Amino acid sequence: MKIFLLCALVAFAVAQDENDHTNGQPGCQTQEEVTRRYWRNNWDPTRFWVCDTLNQPAHAVTCEEHTGEVSLAWLDSAQACVSWSQWEWTPPRAPPSRP
Repeated sequence: MKIFLLCALVAFAVAQDENDHTNGQPGCQTQEEVTRRYWRNNWDPTRFWVCDTLNQPAHAVTCEEHTGEVSLAWLDSAQACVSWSQWEWTPPRAPPSRP
């Protein structure tokens, strides 16, 4: 009985998790994704996704490639690469569409 209750509690906790557990790559299938253009990479804070064209796959870009500077991280709230001292972790969110 105790194991059943423990399993039920774990299942409930997992079901309540709203964080996106993918790499965050958008499908670029909506105008919102193309208009916003830059999307967080949920697995690597030094990279982000770029949606250039509707219905074309997003491509990954590093902050170093984007700015020419090293030791930067993507801050989604600023929509920019920032120094690590300015970067802060936020819960990952799913993009409107997936590839």
